[in-house]
Amino acid sequence: METVHGRPEEPGFTLHRDGPHDGELVARVAGTLDAAHGPEFQAALLGALREAPDRLVVDLSGVTFFGSAGVTALVWVSQHPEATGKGVRVVATSRIVTGPLEMTGLLLRLDVSGMPPESVPPADPTGRAVPPSA
Repeated sequence: METVHGRPEEPGFTLHRDGPHDGELVARVAGTLDAAHGPEFQAALLGALREAPDRLVVDLSGVTFFGSAGVTALVWVSQHPEATGKGVRVVATSRIVTGPLEMTGLLLRLDVSGMPPESVPPADPTGRAVPPSA
């Protein structure tokens, strides 16, 4: 697992890579995805895409703010030449993420699901995995 952090001087995002397992690499993202962190988020997604054998799962269940830079990064990575032959799936469990995707029409264009992968617990805003409820 590898963790990528946004700029240390600003509250930003964390991205934890888990896998690959069964051809999937899961990138669990937590924190803020705004214009200040767009380039770092794109670079982190590209790194994860390169490591994913068959599919990259971008789990945004720990995201606390999802601005246009986050939307742009998802479109960019899903259309990146290195995504050819690979799937990119987005896990969006809150309106923080699904709202902007719906407003831009991307909720229907991207592979978006509302449940994180069963094998990987969702991340909370601090980037720590949240244990499943009993």
